[in-house]
Amino acid sequence: MKRESRGFIKHVTGFTIVVCILFIVVAAAAKYVPAGITGSNGGQGGISYVDQTPDYGARSNPLLGFLDTIGTGYRGGEGASYTSASSGSIVLDQGNASYSSQPFEEHVVIENRGNTSVDITGWTLMNGKGSRPIQNSQNDYFYPTADSAMIGQGTQFLDPSGKFIVGDIVLKPGDRAIVVTGGPFANFPYSINTSFRENICVGYLKNYPFDPPLDRTCPYIDSDPDIRLMTDECYDYMRSLPNCTDPSVSDKRRYDEQTSVCRNYMATRLNYPSCVARNQNSADFSKNQWRVFLGKKLELWASSHESITLYDRTGNVVDRVSY
Repeated sequence: MKRESRGFIKHVTGFTIVVCILFIVVAAAAKYVPAGITGSNGGQGGISYVDQTPDYGARSNPLLGFLDTIGTGYRGGEGASYTSASSGSIVLDQGNASYSSQPFEEHVVIENRGNTSVDITGWTLMNGKGSRPIQNSQNDYFYPTADSAMIGQGTQFLDPSGKFIVGDIVLKPGDRAIVVTGGPFANFPYSINTSFRENICVGYLKNYPFDPPLDRTCPYIDSDPDIRLMTDECYDYMRSLPNCTDPSVSDKRRYDEQTSVCRNYMATRLNYPSCVARNQNSADFSKNQWRVFLGKKLELWASSHESITLYDRTGNVVDRVSY
């Protein structure tokens, strides 16, 4: 009888201990659950898909992030549908975002794969910083504010005079935009202070730190009918130069050895202003690529654990890439 009593007491004691442990665990976890979560319908205390300016304030334990149906901390979240009318036709590519940290080099790419032109001025790019929790102290986490940048205007014609006529950046079918985190190159001899559409002469601007480099497919000197008036020595010298080369800058010693007639001929052809003056009315003068600058002084995109989202003017998700 005594043995049965001891067994009963042991079972009761064990059960009581288990109940107490469960109570302690539930009580501890309850303090991490945000009050008033109602899912994605924007109810009291919840986060609405309609709000493009979300709350990035302190949150509790990110391990319970499944309770937040948006999860990433900005409109739409990782699982949101692409609600923009341009979704599918406008495609976002990460470019070199995962391995470049210099703002003047770091870029993503936006491409129009649709059949109609799309105006991307006023669109916004946002990083995923708001979805990555930071630990302040033991078991104390917060979500920082995500960084974003709006696409501004640019010029269709990179005028050598530096007087640019700017307007909205419109991607025609087949166009792509290399969207650089930093600003344009305003402190170079030929000042570029705006986003621009590339043309067949921009290869002459090769000393600028563009990434990726500008396409060096300038018109070949052989196509100029006046080249037949030059001596064989002048012709051979120009043929020895890499395409899109201004020898008065990059090959000055050999350039100065040429005759004055030869030098004058090259000065009116082998540089950006001269190339533009001779070719700007050609049907193939403009290319299908833009260089767009966001004007940021620091990098926007993390090297890993990143999500880049493109929003249209109305705040709808166009496309997103993650890595």
